Amino acid sequence: MDINAEIITLGRELLIGKTVNTNASWIANQLTALGITVTRINVAGDTVGEISSAISESLGRKPSILITTGGLGPTYDDLTVDGLAAALNAPKEVNKEALRLVQAKYRAMKLEMTPSRYKLAMMPVGARPLVNEYGSAPGVFVEYRGTMIFSLPGVPREMMAMFMSQILKVILQRVPPQTFMERSFIIEGMPESSLAPIIDEWLSSNRRVYLKSHPGGTESSPTITIHLSAAGSNATELDGMLLRAEESFSRLVMKAGGKVRRQES
Repeated sequence: MDINAEIITLGRELLIGKTVNTNASWIANQLTALGITVTRINVAGDTVGEISSAISESLGRKPSILITTGGLGPTYDDLTVDGLAAALNAPKEVNKEALRLVQAKYRAMKLEMTPSRYKLAMMPVGARPLVNEYGSAPGVFVEYRGTMIFSLPGVPREMMAMFMSQILKVILQRVPPQTFMERSFIIEGMPESSLAPIIDEWLSSNRRVYLKSHPGGTESSPTITIHLSAAGSNATELDGMLLRAEESFSRLVMKAGGKVRRQES
């Protein structure tokens, strides 16, 4: 079964370059390690229209999983729930469980509930709250036409904790467990243009292995890092497949006059 995911990170601070999008890379890394293929990462601004459009476009591609980060706080530009509700064409409501979580947070801080704090308990009808261990805004989990949608906070510490303690559990209950493996090695003395036909030849008999080449070095002394990866349910089979893939690729490179060395870990 091919399980794929899309990630949407929200916030103008990402679009103007003020904040580096580390949330997307972290989430992508976690999903990839589960054998889930991340097919798209998108960034949208802080308006209901942009958020709704980004979510609607993603749902149109019917990913197995859609994860958003950012925009769950109490301020005027925290509009993820509004955008999500608009994309799902679902009304918002005060979620009783989310309200209980929010009230408990502010009670512990000896702070009163205000309209901006009640806002944190608003969710699309049918959604479930996700506990925020380190912040006050609950996450959101809702299913829509076969897609599991998770909306997480943008603060990395909050997002990571929510993913590891709750989202991971939900995904593993729904997705057949798989193993992700990778191998890397370096080609020396061969420009990428000379490597291209070798890759084409190799791909014809290695369709289950993903290959990515990363050129480096200089024109007079080129190096190319080759990254091989694959996912499956049998770790032993995957390891053997990647080893054979590396060996077959290396033979083709050496036959063409290139040198191969393992990348140091």
